[in-house]
Amino acid sequence: MSPTLALLLLAAGNPPTIPVPATPQHCATCAPGTPGAPGMPRGACVPVGPASPLLPVRVLAPEGVIVAFTPEFPAARGYPAPATAGFRPGYRYTIKLTNLPGRDPAVAIYPTFEVLGSLVPRAGMKPLDYPAPLAVTRGDIVNALAGVLVTKVVYLEDPTRAVPVATTPDAPLEFTEGSEREALAAARDNGRLMLVVRFGDRQPDADELARAAVPNTVLLPGEAALAAPKVPPMLNAFCVPLFDPISGPKLTPEECITDGGDKFPALGIGPNQLLGGLNPTDVALEFSAGGKRRVATSNEVCICAPRYVLRKVEVVPVGVQLAAGVAVAEAAGGLVVGSRNVAPEAFASRAKPISVDGRLRPAITYVKQGLAVVESLQRVQAIVTIQGLQVLTSSVEPDEVTNAPNRMVVVKSVSPASAVKSGDVVTFTIRYRNATPFPATDLLLSDSLSGRLEYVPGTAETDRPANIAATDNEAGSATLRFEIPGPVGPGQSGTITFKAKVR
Repeated sequence: MSPTLALLLLAAGNPPTIPVPATPQHCATCAPGTPGAPGMPRGACVPVGPASPLLPVRVLAPEGVIVAFTPEFPAARGYPAPATAGFRPGYRYTIKLTNLPGRDPAVAIYPTFEVLGSLVPRAGMKPLDYPAPLAVTRGDIVNALAGVLVTKVVYLEDPTRAVPVATTPDAPLEFTEGSEREALAAARDNGRLMLVVRFGDRQPDADELARAAVPNTVLLPGEAALAAPKVPPMLNAFCVPLFDPISGPKLTPEECITDGGDKFPALGIGPNQLLGGLNPTDVALEFSAGGKRRVATSNEVCICAPRYVLRKVEVVPVGVQLAAGVAVAEAAGGLVVGSRNVAPEAFASRAKPISVDGRLRPAITYVKQGLAVVESLQRVQAIVTIQGLQVLTSSVEPDEVTNAPNRMVVVKSVSPASAVKSGDVVTFTIRYRNATPFPATDLLLSDSLSGRLEYVPGTAETDRPANIAATDNEAGSATLRFEIPGPVGPGQSGTITFKAKVR
C-alpha cells in the first residue's frame, strides 16, 4: 500500500490498528514569523497530523442512569453516566440507557447516532480529552417515553462565531430548532458537524442491534487500541478533514481560539487622531513618537480548547383520525413539529463596522526612469512623470507602517496554551518595547477579547502606573484599555498581565 493511500485510510477511520492518541508536547504560542503571527495564516496551532481516527463521545444523563455502549451483546457491560467511549467516524451506532429516573430499572431507551466528524489534533492536545456531548436530560427521557422523537445535532463551534455564554464540558450549550433541516443548517453555519443523535420510545430487538453493529468500531472505557473494522465506513460523506501527504494537514479553525494580532479591517489612526479598525481578538498599542500618533499590533496566540454546541428538535405526534365502515377502514395521521423559544442569552450581536475612517498602510513602490511603473497594493504617496505627463497618487506616508522595523514591538503570550477546557482560566502577558529612536508618550494599549474569553475582573496588572478600564465589545466579551502616561524612552519596555476564563 502506498504511503498516500495509507494516510487517506487513516483519516477515513480505517487504519489497521489504532492506539489511544497522545501528543504530550507543549503547545508554544506564536512568536512573530511563526504560523498565526501577522502575515501568516490564522489558526496559530498548526495541525500535527491527520484527523483523529476516533471521536470520543460522552453520554451525559441524570444520576443513576446506566449506559451500555454495545447493547448487541447480551452480557454487555454497563457504565454509570456520565460515561465516555471512542467511536470511529463514518458509522452509525446504537447505545442503551437503563435505570432511568422514576422508571422501572428494566425500561430502556436506545439513542442512535451517526458520527460525522473528528478532531484534528494540535501539539499538546489529546483528542480523547475533548469528547462530544451526547446529552439526555430528564425532560428528554420523559418526552421520548411518551412517543416524542428527539433529535440532537452536535457540532464543534467556530470560535469566531461563538455564542458568548459560559459553559463547562458537562454543561454544553443547547438550543431548540424548528426542524432537523434548520438544526443541520445552523450547525454548518456555525462550526463543523460531528454527531446527529435520535431517540424515542422505539425498542429494537436483539437481532436488529446485532445486524447494525460493526465490530472494532467502539473503543470502550479502559481499552487501549482497536483492530481494523470488518467493513469500511457506511456513511457516504462525513466531516473528517483529509491529510494531504504533500501539502500537509488542512487548517481547521474550530479546535483553537486565536487572540491577538490585527484582522481586517486593519488598525489605523484617522485624521481625528482616533483609532479605527479595532475588532474582537485585535491588540492595538497607540503611542506618540516623532510628532506623530502611531499604532502597533501584536503577534497572534492560540488556545486549544474545542467547544461543542447542541441543536435540539422534537417531533410530537398530535393525534390520529379514524373512519371505519362495514368493509372499509381508512386511517390518516400526521406529525407536527414542536418548537420552543430560544433563550435570550443564545443571541450575540455580531455587527461590525462597514468602513473605518483611517489611513491605509503602504506595501510596495517600484519606480523606473523613462517608462515609470508604480505598483501599490495599499497606496503610497507618489509623483511620477511619464513622457511629460504628471501622474499623482496620494495616500499616507511610508512611515505609517504598523509594526515596521524601528517601531514599537508588542509580543503577546498565553499560559497555558494547551490542555485547556471550557471553564479554565488562562493568563495573558503582553510585553511592549520602544524600538523607535524617539521617546514614546501617551501609550494606550487596547485588547479586544474573543467571544470565547471572559475577562476576570481585578486581575489586570502593569509594571508601570496605568489607568485600566474594561468595556463591552461586539463579540459579547470585553475590551481592556491600559492608559500608560509616558514617556517610554528608546529601548525601554513594559509588561501587562491579566486573566481570562475560557467559555
